[in-house]
Amino acid sequence: MDHSPAITPLAPEQSRSTAKDQVPPTPLERRVGHMVAMAASAIAAGVQDYASNGGMSVATKVRTVDCIGELFKLRCLMAPIWDFDAIGHQLGRESLIELCGATNDTERAIVDELVNTVMEVLRKAVLAELH
Repeated sequence: MDHSPAITPLAPEQSRSTAKDQVPPTPLERRVGHMVAMAASAIAAGVQDYASNGGMSVATKVRTVDCIGELFKLRCLMAPIWDFDAIGHQLGRESLIELCGATNDTERAIVDELVNTVMEVLRKAVLAELH
């Protein structure tokens, strides 16, 4: 009896940094990057809400939860085959820089912190689901 998976991976599990020059990201990988950027944007809006109003607005909370939920679904789909965290970090950063136009070191540091925060929140959500 053959116990091999019925699904053939579209891309090998590897760091995007090694494959970056060889193969452009797939639409699914671009979707991950876009969703990481959207979640980072929602978190940034939450920080701004907190600074202005002392807490996140309901709309910002819903937006953040929706983005993290979408990333959670994508991670469940991709993690067995792809290096989801590497894709999320790299393409999320690239997508956020493209959307925001981060041009100097300070802005890039903020982008890095936002992307790291998204990936950490997602990691905690995955761990909570496992326990």
